[in-house]
Amino acid sequence: MIVALLLACSGPADTASQCVEDSGGGHPTWSNFGEAFFLTYCDACHAADSPNRFDAPLSVTFDTEAEVQAQIGAIRDAVIARQTMPKGGGLPTEDREALQNYIGCLQDPP
Repeated sequence: MIVALLLACSGPADTASQCVEDSGGGHPTWSNFGEAFFLTYCDACHAADSPNRFDAPLSVTFDTEAEVQAQIGAIRDAVIARQTMPKGGGLPTEDREALQNYIGCLQDPP
């Protein structure tokens, strides 16, 4: 009884870490989503070889999947929760949701 009560009061499950299949039955990966996403939205400031990082910390680069994984919490906070990145307006809803799914697949692979 106590367990049921605790589960009922815990609120909805955190869907941020779920990995959802796309309409074709696949999942986002670095090669079919992440690399292009970070190149498009993040590399201007967060590539190691960016000529002008616009004050982005040198320690925050997204050139590889390992670098993205190391920064998942900060990415989720800035891009998905606060929507302050990328600078200049954040992301369109569809792209933000796709990023959230990609992060979920990184954290809990299918």
